[in-house]
Amino acid sequence: MSLLSFPLSGCQGDRLRLCCRLFAGILLLVAVPLSLFSQTTEAGLPMRAPQGLVWESTIAEGSNYLSEVEALMEAYEEQVGAALVPGERGKVGLKINTRSGRGLSTPLQLLRAVIEALEARGFQRESILIVDYSAHTLREAGVMPPLSRSKARFGGCPVVALDSGDFFDDNWFYDSPLPPSLQQETGLIGERRPAGLEAGSLERKSFLPAPLLFEVDFWFNLAVGVDDPALGVDGALASVTLWNVSNSQRFLVNQATASAAVAEIAAIPELEERLVLNFVSLERYQFIAGPFFNSIYTRSEPRIWMSSDPVAVDRLLYDRMNRMRLLEGFPEIQPLPQQLPFAASLGLGEFEPERIRIEKVTVPEGGAKVRPSKKTSVVPASEAERESWLQRFTPW
Repeated sequence: MSLLSFPLSGCQGDRLRLCCRLFAGILLLVAVPLSLFSQTTEAGLPMRAPQGLVWESTIAEGSNYLSEVEALMEAYEEQVGAALVPGERGKVGLKINTRSGRGLSTPLQLLRAVIEALEARGFQRESILIVDYSAHTLREAGVMPPLSRSKARFGGCPVVALDSGDFFDDNWFYDSPLPPSLQQETGLIGERRPAGLEAGSLERKSFLPAPLLFEVDFWFNLAVGVDDPALGVDGALASVTLWNVSNSQRFLVNQATASAAVAEIAAIPELEERLVLNFVSLERYQFIAGPFFNSIYTRSEPRIWMSSDPVAVDRLLYDRMNRMRLLEGFPEIQPLPQQLPFAASLGLGEFEPERIRIEKVTVPEGGAKVRPSKKTSVVPASEAERESWLQRFTPW
Protein backbone atom coordinates (compact mmCIF):
# COMPACT_ATOMS: atom_id res chain seq x y z
CA MET A 1 0.00 0.00 0.00
CA SER A 2 1.28 3.44 -0.82
CA LEU A 3 1.91 6.12 1.71
CA LEU A 4 -0.49 8.87 2.65
CA SER A 5 1.49 11.98 1.92
CA PHE A 6 1.40 15.41 0.36
CA PRO A 7 5.03 16.41 -0.25
CA LEU A 8 5.21 20.05 -1.26
CA SER A 9 8.09 22.45 -1.48
CA GLY A 10 8.17 26.00 -0.21
CA CYS A 11 7.07 27.55 3.07
CA GLN A 12 4.26 26.22 5.23
CA GLY A 13 1.89 28.97 4.09
CA ASP A 14 2.51 28.02 0.45
CA ARG A 15 1.73 24.42 1.30
CA LEU A 16 -1.61 25.36 2.83
CA ARG A 17 -2.69 27.52 -0.07
CA LEU A 18 -1.84 24.80 -2.56
CA CYS A 19 -3.44 22.22 -0.28
CA CYS A 20 -6.73 24.09 -0.33
CA ARG A 21 -6.74 24.39 -4.13
CA LEU A 22 -6.07 20.71 -4.69
CA PHE A 23 -8.08 19.17 -1.90
CA ALA A 24 -11.15 18.28 -3.93
CA GLY A 25 -9.37 15.59 -5.83
CA ILE A 26 -5.93 14.79 -4.56
CA LEU A 27 -5.27 16.03 -1.01
CA LEU A 28 -3.13 13.51 0.81
CA LEU A 29 -3.93 10.82 -1.75
CA VAL A 30 -1.62 11.56 -4.63
CA ALA A 31 0.32 8.35 -4.08
CA VAL A 32 -2.65 6.00 -3.50
CA PRO A 33 -3.49 3.78 -6.49
CA LEU A 34 -7.07 3.90 -7.73
CA SER A 35 -7.33 0.16 -7.17
CA LEU A 36 -7.24 0.80 -3.42
CA PHE A 37 -10.24 3.11 -3.26
CA SER A 38 -12.69 0.24 -2.83
CA GLN A 39 -10.74 -0.85 0.25
CA THR A 40 -10.64 2.59 1.86
CA THR A 41 -14.25 3.68 1.23
CA GLU A 42 -16.14 0.72 2.62
CA ALA A 43 -19.92 0.79 2.54
CA GLY A 44 -21.71 1.48 5.78
CA LEU A 45 -19.57 4.35 7.03
CA PRO A 46 -21.16 6.09 10.04
CA MET A 47 -23.35 9.12 9.48
CA ARG A 48 -22.43 12.47 10.94
CA ALA A 49 -24.58 15.33 12.11
CA PRO A 50 -24.63 18.63 10.18
CA GLN A 51 -21.58 20.84 10.47
CA GLY A 52 -21.91 23.74 12.88
CA LEU A 53 -24.35 21.88 15.14
CA VAL A 54 -23.20 21.51 18.75
CA TRP A 55 -25.30 19.82 21.40
CA GLU A 56 -24.96 21.04 24.97
CA SER A 57 -26.08 19.42 28.20
CA THR A 58 -25.89 20.79 31.72
CA ILE A 59 -24.07 18.48 34.12
CA ALA A 60 -26.14 17.97 37.24
CA GLU A 61 -24.42 18.37 40.59
CA GLY A 62 -22.92 15.06 41.62
CA SER A 63 -23.63 13.55 38.20
CA ASN A 64 -21.61 10.62 36.87
CA TYR A 65 -22.26 11.85 33.30
CA LEU A 66 -24.29 8.80 32.31
CA SER A 67 -27.68 10.53 31.95
CA GLU A 68 -26.12 13.45 30.12
CA VAL A 69 -24.12 11.27 27.73
CA GLU A 70 -27.12 9.06 27.04
CA ALA A 71 -29.28 12.08 26.23
CA LEU A 72 -26.61 13.57 23.96
CA MET A 73 -26.09 10.35 22.05
CA GLU A 74 -29.84 9.95 21.62
CA ALA A 75 -29.95 13.49 20.21
CA TYR A 76 -27.37 12.52 17.62
CA GLU A 77 -29.20 9.29 16.77
CA GLU A 78 -32.46 11.17 16.28
CA GLN A 79 -30.75 13.79 14.12
CA VAL A 80 -29.12 11.31 11.70
CA GLY A 81 -31.80 8.60 11.91
CA ALA A 82 -29.33 5.85 12.78
CA ALA A 83 -28.25 4.09 15.96
CA LEU A 84 -24.69 3.84 17.27
CA VAL A 85 -24.55 0.05 17.20
CA PRO A 86 -21.87 -2.49 16.18
CA GLY A 87 -21.26 -2.88 12.48
CA GLU A 88 -19.15 -5.15 10.33
CA ARG A 89 -15.98 -4.69 12.40
CA GLY A 90 -17.73 -4.90 15.74
CA LYS A 91 -15.40 -2.44 17.53
CA VAL A 92 -15.47 1.21 18.53
CA GLY A 93 -12.62 3.57 19.45
CA LEU A 94 -12.45 6.26 22.13
CA LYS A 95 -9.62 8.75 21.56
CA ILE A 96 -8.93 10.52 24.86
CA ASN A 97 -6.44 13.27 25.78
CA THR A 98 -4.05 12.89 28.72
CA ARG A 99 -1.33 15.20 27.38
CA SER A 100 -1.66 17.89 30.08
CA GLY A 101 -1.33 15.49 33.00
CA ARG A 102 -3.66 14.08 35.60
CA GLY A 103 -5.24 17.42 36.49
CA LEU A 104 -6.44 18.17 32.97
CA SER A 105 -7.13 14.90 31.20
CA THR A 106 -10.38 13.53 29.80
CA PRO A 107 -12.58 13.13 32.92
CA LEU A 108 -12.70 9.48 33.95
CA GLN A 109 -16.39 9.78 34.77
CA LEU A 110 -17.07 10.94 31.22
CA LEU A 111 -15.03 8.05 29.84
CA ARG A 112 -16.94 5.55 32.00
CA ALA A 113 -20.27 7.04 30.94
CA VAL A 114 -19.45 6.77 27.22
CA ILE A 115 -18.33 3.15 27.73
CA GLU A 116 -21.61 2.31 29.48
CA ALA A 117 -23.67 4.03 26.77
CA LEU A 118 -21.86 2.04 24.07
CA GLU A 119 -22.22 -1.18 26.03
CA ALA A 120 -25.97 -0.57 26.24
CA ARG A 121 -25.95 -0.31 22.42
CA GLY A 122 -24.42 -3.75 21.97
CA PHE A 123 -20.64 -3.27 22.16
CA GLN A 124 -18.70 -5.70 24.34
CA ARG A 125 -16.17 -4.01 26.61
CA GLU A 126 -13.29 -5.90 25.04
CA SER A 127 -14.37 -4.31 21.73
CA ILE A 128 -14.18 -0.73 23.04
CA LEU A 129 -10.63 0.54 22.40
CA ILE A 130 -9.32 3.46 24.48
CA VAL A 131 -6.59 5.27 22.53
CA ASP A 132 -4.03 7.95 23.37
CA TYR A 133 -0.41 8.62 22.49
CA SER A 134 1.60 8.26 25.70
CA ALA A 135 1.63 5.29 28.07
CA HIS A 136 3.20 7.53 30.71
CA THR A 137 0.42 10.14 30.68
CA LEU A 138 -2.22 7.40 30.42
CA ARG A 139 -0.88 5.97 33.68
CA GLU A 140 -0.70 9.41 35.27
CA ALA A 141 -4.34 9.99 34.40
CA GLY A 142 -5.42 6.68 35.91
CA VAL A 143 -6.43 5.10 32.60
CA MET A 144 -3.62 2.56 32.30
CA PRO A 145 -2.68 0.34 35.26
CA PRO A 146 0.80 0.38 36.85
CA LEU A 147 3.62 -1.40 35.06
CA SER A 148 3.39 -4.18 37.64
CA ARG A 149 0.09 -5.24 36.08
CA SER A 150 0.37 -6.89 32.70
CA LYS A 151 -2.97 -6.14 31.05
CA ALA A 152 -3.62 -2.58 29.88
CA ARG A 153 -7.32 -2.29 30.69
CA PHE A 154 -9.73 0.37 31.93
CA GLY A 155 -13.07 -0.92 33.11
CA GLY A 156 -12.56 -4.05 31.03
CA CYS A 157 -11.71 -2.08 27.87
CA PRO A 158 -8.31 -2.44 26.13
CA VAL A 159 -6.07 0.64 26.38
CA VAL A 160 -3.92 1.45 23.35
CA ALA A 161 -0.76 3.51 23.99
CA LEU A 162 0.45 4.57 20.55
CA ASP A 163 3.99 5.35 21.68
CA SER A 164 4.58 1.65 22.25
CA GLY A 165 5.07 1.48 18.47
CA ASP A 166 2.83 -1.59 18.18
CA PHE A 167 -0.14 0.25 16.68
CA PHE A 168 1.33 2.00 13.65
CA ASP A 169 1.35 0.63 10.10
CA ASP A 170 4.50 1.35 8.09
CA ASN A 171 2.42 2.05 4.99
CA TRP A 172 0.12 4.67 6.53
CA PHE A 173 1.58 8.02 7.54
CA TYR A 174 1.47 11.76 7.07
CA ASP A 175 4.55 13.04 5.21
CA SER A 176 6.07 16.42 6.07
CA PRO A 177 9.58 17.77 5.39
CA LEU A 178 9.92 19.11 8.95
CA PRO A 179 12.63 17.27 10.93
CA PRO A 180 11.73 15.20 13.99
CA SER A 181 11.70 16.62 17.50
CA LEU A 182 14.43 15.36 19.81
CA GLN A 183 11.95 15.47 22.69
CA GLN A 184 9.76 12.86 21.05
CA GLU A 185 12.09 10.83 18.85
CA THR A 186 14.75 10.03 21.46
CA GLY A 187 16.27 7.34 19.26
CA LEU A 188 17.55 10.04 16.90
CA ILE A 189 19.44 12.08 19.52
CA GLY A 190 23.02 12.62 18.45
CA GLU A 191 22.32 12.10 14.77
CA ARG A 192 23.12 14.95 12.40
CA ARG A 193 20.31 15.66 9.99
CA PRO A 194 20.35 17.88 6.91
CA ALA A 195 18.04 20.88 6.83
CA GLY A 196 16.12 19.36 3.92
CA LEU A 197 14.92 15.80 4.37
CA GLU A 198 14.62 13.51 1.38
CA ALA A 199 11.19 12.27 0.36
CA GLY A 200 10.50 8.87 1.85
CA SER A 201 12.89 9.29 4.79
CA LEU A 202 11.70 8.12 8.19
CA GLU A 203 12.23 11.55 9.75
CA ARG A 204 9.51 13.04 7.52
CA LYS A 205 6.84 10.56 8.59
CA SER A 206 4.14 10.81 11.24
CA PHE A 207 2.50 7.41 11.44
CA LEU A 208 -1.28 7.12 11.76
CA PRO A 209 -3.12 5.09 14.46
CA ALA A 210 -3.90 1.78 12.75
CA PRO A 211 -6.65 0.70 15.21
CA LEU A 212 -8.73 3.78 14.37
CA LEU A 213 -8.20 3.27 10.64
CA PHE A 214 -8.71 -0.47 10.27
CA GLU A 215 -10.27 -2.02 13.40
CA VAL A 216 -13.27 0.07 14.43
CA ASP A 217 -16.71 0.77 12.94
CA PHE A 218 -16.42 4.35 14.20
CA TRP A 219 -14.69 6.33 16.92
CA PHE A 220 -15.30 9.19 19.33
CA ASN A 221 -12.97 11.99 20.39
CA LEU A 222 -13.08 12.84 24.11
CA ALA A 223 -11.02 16.03 24.12
CA VAL A 224 -10.11 18.62 26.76
CA GLY A 225 -9.72 22.38 26.46
CA VAL A 226 -6.41 24.11 27.22
CA ASP A 227 -4.47 26.96 25.65
CA ASP A 228 -1.22 26.19 23.86
CA PRO A 229 1.53 28.59 22.68
CA ALA A 230 1.80 26.96 19.25
CA LEU A 231 -1.84 25.98 18.70
CA GLY A 232 -3.69 28.77 20.47
CA VAL A 233 -6.29 26.21 21.51
CA ASP A 234 -5.52 22.57 22.23
CA GLY A 235 -8.96 21.04 21.83
CA ALA A 236 -10.85 18.66 19.58
CA LEU A 237 -8.74 19.13 16.43
CA ALA A 238 -5.39 18.67 18.18
CA SER A 239 -6.64 15.59 19.99
CA VAL A 240 -7.53 13.76 16.78
CA THR A 241 -4.41 14.87 14.90
CA LEU A 242 -1.18 15.81 16.68
CA TRP A 243 -1.85 13.67 19.76
CA ASN A 244 -2.95 10.78 17.56
CA VAL A 245 0.18 10.28 15.41
CA SER A 246 3.88 9.66 15.92
CA ASN A 247 6.61 12.27 15.57
CA SER A 248 4.21 15.19 16.10
CA GLN A 249 6.19 17.44 18.45
CA ARG A 250 8.18 18.68 15.45
CA PHE A 251 5.15 20.65 14.28
CA LEU A 252 5.07 22.81 17.42
CA VAL A 253 8.04 24.97 16.43
CA ASN A 254 5.65 27.80 15.51
CA GLN A 255 1.98 28.51 14.89
CA ALA A 256 2.19 28.21 11.10
CA THR A 257 3.58 24.69 11.10
CA ALA A 258 1.29 23.55 13.91
CA SER A 259 -1.87 24.90 12.26
CA ALA A 260 -0.94 23.46 8.87
CA ALA A 261 -0.21 20.01 10.29
CA VAL A 262 -3.48 19.93 12.25
CA ALA A 263 -5.57 20.80 9.20
CA GLU A 264 -3.76 18.44 6.84
CA ILE A 265 -3.82 15.47 9.19
CA ALA A 266 -7.47 16.07 10.03
CA ALA A 267 -8.28 15.94 6.31
CA ILE A 268 -6.83 12.46 5.73
CA PRO A 269 -9.97 10.58 4.60
CA GLU A 270 -9.10 7.25 6.22
CA LEU A 271 -8.65 8.97 9.59
CA GLU A 272 -11.56 11.39 9.29
CA GLU A 273 -14.28 9.23 7.79
CA ARG A 274 -15.00 7.15 10.92
CA LEU A 275 -14.81 9.97 13.47
CA VAL A 276 -18.45 10.43 14.45
CA LEU A 277 -18.60 12.57 17.61
CA ASN A 278 -16.42 14.94 19.61
CA PHE A 279 -17.08 15.40 23.34
CA VAL A 280 -15.63 18.21 25.46
CA SER A 281 -16.50 18.55 29.13
CA LEU A 282 -16.11 21.97 30.71
CA GLU A 283 -15.79 20.32 34.10
CA ARG A 284 -12.20 21.46 33.82
CA TYR A 285 -10.57 23.67 31.20
CA GLN A 286 -7.55 25.97 31.28
CA PHE A 287 -7.48 29.40 29.66
CA ILE A 288 -3.82 30.42 30.08
CA ALA A 289 -0.38 28.99 31.02
CA GLY A 290 -0.97 25.77 29.06
CA PRO A 291 -0.48 23.24 27.75
CA PHE A 292 0.42 21.71 31.11
CA PHE A 293 -1.98 21.74 34.02
CA ASN A 294 -2.01 24.81 36.26
CA SER A 295 -4.85 24.86 38.78
CA ILE A 296 -4.66 28.66 39.20
CA TYR A 297 -5.87 29.16 35.63
CA THR A 298 -8.29 26.25 35.46
CA ARG A 299 -12.02 26.85 35.56
CA SER A 300 -15.08 24.64 35.79
CA GLU A 301 -18.55 24.91 34.31
CA PRO A 302 -21.35 22.35 34.65
CA ARG A 303 -21.77 21.63 30.95
CA ILE A 304 -20.66 19.26 28.21
CA TRP A 305 -20.53 19.79 24.44
CA MET A 306 -20.91 17.15 21.74
CA SER A 307 -20.67 17.58 17.98
CA SER A 308 -19.66 15.88 14.76
CA ASP A 309 -17.82 19.12 13.96
CA PRO A 310 -14.44 19.48 15.75
CA VAL A 311 -13.87 22.90 14.21
CA ALA A 312 -17.03 24.33 15.78
CA VAL A 313 -16.13 22.83 19.17
CA ASP A 314 -12.69 24.45 19.06
CA ARG A 315 -14.21 27.81 18.11
CA LEU A 316 -16.44 27.61 21.18
CA LEU A 317 -13.40 26.80 23.33
CA TYR A 318 -11.48 29.70 21.80
CA ASP A 319 -14.27 32.16 22.61
CA ARG A 320 -14.60 30.73 26.13
CA MET A 321 -10.91 31.05 26.86
CA ASN A 322 -10.72 34.62 25.55
CA ARG A 323 -13.68 35.76 27.64
CA MET A 324 -12.10 34.22 30.71
CA ARG A 325 -8.77 35.87 29.91
CA LEU A 326 -10.43 39.27 29.67
CA LEU A 327 -12.29 38.65 32.91
CA GLU A 328 -8.99 37.88 34.67
CA GLY A 329 -7.09 40.77 33.09
CA PHE A 330 -5.06 38.82 30.53
CA PRO A 331 -4.73 39.55 26.79
CA GLU A 332 -6.83 37.47 24.42
CA ILE A 333 -5.44 34.64 22.31
CA GLN A 334 -4.63 36.48 19.09
CA PRO A 335 -4.83 35.98 16.21
CA LEU A 336 -7.51 33.36 15.71
CA PRO A 337 -5.82 29.91 15.65
CA GLN A 338 -5.26 29.30 11.96
CA GLN A 339 -6.09 25.60 12.11
CA LEU A 340 -9.76 26.68 12.39
CA PRO A 341 -10.04 28.50 9.02
CA PHE A 342 -7.60 26.05 7.43
CA ALA A 343 -9.70 23.05 8.51
CA ALA A 344 -12.92 24.83 7.52
CA SER A 345 -11.49 25.53 4.04
CA LEU A 346 -10.95 21.78 3.68
CA GLY A 347 -14.61 21.09 4.45
CA LEU A 348 -14.04 19.79 7.98
CA GLY A 349 -16.37 22.14 9.85
CA GLU A 350 -17.54 25.65 10.65
CA PHE A 351 -15.50 28.27 12.50
CA GLU A 352 -17.54 31.45 12.02
CA PRO A 353 -19.74 32.13 15.10
CA GLU A 354 -22.80 33.00 13.04
CA ARG A 355 -22.67 29.55 11.42
CA ILE A 356 -22.45 27.66 14.72
CA ARG A 357 -25.62 26.82 16.63
CA ILE A 358 -26.03 25.26 20.05
CA GLU A 359 -28.90 22.89 20.70
CA LYS A 360 -29.68 22.35 24.35
CA VAL A 361 -30.32 18.80 25.56
CA THR A 362 -31.99 18.68 28.95
CA VAL A 363 -32.02 15.82 31.44
CA PRO A 364 -34.75 16.23 34.10
CA GLU A 365 -34.29 15.33 37.74
CA GLY A 366 -34.08 11.62 38.34
CA GLY A 367 -32.01 11.04 35.21
CA ALA A 368 -34.91 10.31 32.86
CA LYS A 369 -33.94 10.93 29.26
CA VAL A 370 -35.82 13.32 27.00
CA ARG A 371 -35.46 14.32 23.38
CA PRO A 372 -33.58 17.58 22.75
CA SER A 373 -35.48 20.77 22.12
CA LYS A 374 -35.77 21.66 18.46
CA LYS A 375 -34.93 25.27 19.28
CA THR A 376 -31.42 26.34 18.45
CA SER A 377 -29.42 29.33 19.57
CA VAL A 378 -26.40 31.06 18.12
CA VAL A 379 -23.16 30.94 20.08
CA PRO A 380 -23.66 33.19 23.16
CA ALA A 381 -22.90 36.72 22.07
CA SER A 382 -25.10 39.09 24.07
CA GLU A 383 -23.96 40.55 27.37
CA ALA A 384 -26.87 38.85 29.15
CA GLU A 385 -25.84 35.43 27.88
CA ARG A 386 -22.22 36.06 28.79
CA GLU A 387 -23.15 36.98 32.35
CA SER A 388 -25.39 33.93 32.57
CA TRP A 389 -22.60 31.41 32.01
CA LEU A 390 -19.96 33.46 33.82
CA GLN A 391 -22.04 33.31 36.99
CA ARG A 392 -21.95 29.54 36.88
CA PHE A 393 -18.23 28.86 36.50
CA THR A 394 -16.01 28.05 39.46
CA PRO A 395 -12.24 27.83 39.91
CA TRP A 396 -10.94 24.31 39.96
